[in-house]
Amino acid sequence: ERMVGVLGEENVVTLLTLNTLGVQLIQNGELEEARKVYDRCLKGRETVLGEDHKDTLMTMGNLGIVYDELKDYEKALEYYERAL
Repeated sequence: ERMVGVLGEENVVTLLTLNTLGVQLIQNGELEEARKVYDRCLKGRETVLGEDHKDTLMTMGNLGIVYDELKDYEKALEYYERAL
């Protein structure tokens, strides 16, 4: 949260760090926390970069992975399709 305080929630470096944190949380098996982080990252990336930017699309795909791991296959499919 220090980075958010210094750079802001919608700074590209902050958003990259959020995405990286989400990856680590998945690797640690903290899926619900990863979902929250990716939701936050996606909102910021959609605002700053737009819905069709490669980084925004990557975050959508990452959310698909999280929902897949959470066995919420409908939601996973929704995010995978959005990313495509």
